[in-house]
Amino acid sequence: MIKEMVLLAFKNLLQRKLRTFLTLLGIIIGVTAIVGIISLGSSMEISVSRQLEKLSSDTITIIPGTLRPGRALSVIGARLEKKDLETVSKVSGIENVYASIRSLASVRYGNEEISLSIVGVENPDAWAEIEAERLGLEEGKFISKEDKYSAVIGNSVAFKIFSKNVEVGKRIEIENKSFKVVGILNKAGGVLASLDQYIFIPIESAKEIFGSKFSETEYSTIIAKVSKGYDTEKVAEDVEKALMKERRENENSKSFTVISPKFFQETISSVLGTLTLFLSAIAGISLLVGGIGIANIMYVSVMERTKDIGIMKAVGATNKHILFLFLIESGLLGFIGGLIGGVAGIIFSYVLGFAVSFAFTLTIPINVIVQPQTVILGCLFGFMVGIVAGFLPARKASKLNPVDALRYE
Repeated sequence: MIKEMVLLAFKNLLQRKLRTFLTLLGIIIGVTAIVGIISLGSSMEISVSRQLEKLSSDTITIIPGTLRPGRALSVIGARLEKKDLETVSKVSGIENVYASIRSLASVRYGNEEISLSIVGVENPDAWAEIEAERLGLEEGKFISKEDKYSAVIGNSVAFKIFSKNVEVGKRIEIENKSFKVVGILNKAGGVLASLDQYIFIPIESAKEIFGSKFSETEYSTIIAKVSKGYDTEKVAEDVEKALMKERRENENSKSFTVISPKFFQETISSVLGTLTLFLSAIAGISLLVGGIGIANIMYVSVMERTKDIGIMKAVGATNKHILFLFLIESGLLGFIGGLIGGVAGIIFSYVLGFAVSFAFTLTIPINVIVQPQTVILGCLFGFMVGIVAGFLPARKASKLNPVDALRYE
């Protein structure tokens, strides 16, 4: 009985090919968008995780202010001091640590002038050791204690920001003070792309440039490298406890944030997850429109086939049979739309991945991974939309009086 009804439903849909196709479009577009967006979102999370593992798996960053995944940074009255640096350096598992101050400053090269982030490094040797493993140099060398007016520049500063490449050995002016470029960092890109636009100089020179922006013992950031054999997350927890004890703060009142690789990953995942959910909700509007289209076409179908329904009831079909037949038709519309949309969504996700990688020039390309359950979910979602949308028209068809239906013209 079920097999016959499914075949009959298929036959009814094939008799109205153009109408069926137009009805399917809303479901196809909605499922395509949802599958593509969800697949891209999960693939971006994986790509970001891989990049963080490569560049920051053994480093801990401490910043002033309170930052939690999915929330804005609160920095009111927050600052890091020299005593915080000393506290971090004493935590078990910390191999090396350096502090820095950072602010925007005017940078001139040739006839061009632009505002860039200047980072003043207090312990150049520790900074060089940590950054050598995280990024490394494309050219030149790192700054040392003896280099007061020397600078290491980010990759974009060297090759993109100015019309002419800034080569090692050239001089740039920072707030009218001349600095010799001694090194160029490798390209970070991706979630760490901002590093490509930084200029690193000794902290003494930075204090001359920044003037009264920072006190003598104040820092913008403290970065620590974890020794091999230690769990980075455990050391990060120990650093947080040590700082809260030294600053006499607790979990609710603390005015700093310890950023570990896990924290960074959770923050990025939270942002990407929210964005994916938002875009999927927008794509879901297409499914809603598709559901309305199915409901509309099923109501028209009931009107067109009123006499056929009367004949079916006259030869023994029950209300349940009629209800089931129309639900199968609407469900098939939704399922077929979901199936086509799922396949199109796979193609769409690869197109989106290429477009995002090209637009943001990610150093680690987004390897799109389409999970089978995402496509299956899209098909089931389309099927459910069809069932829900077709229920009222199907119920109306099942309630038709066979005598009135046979008289219908």
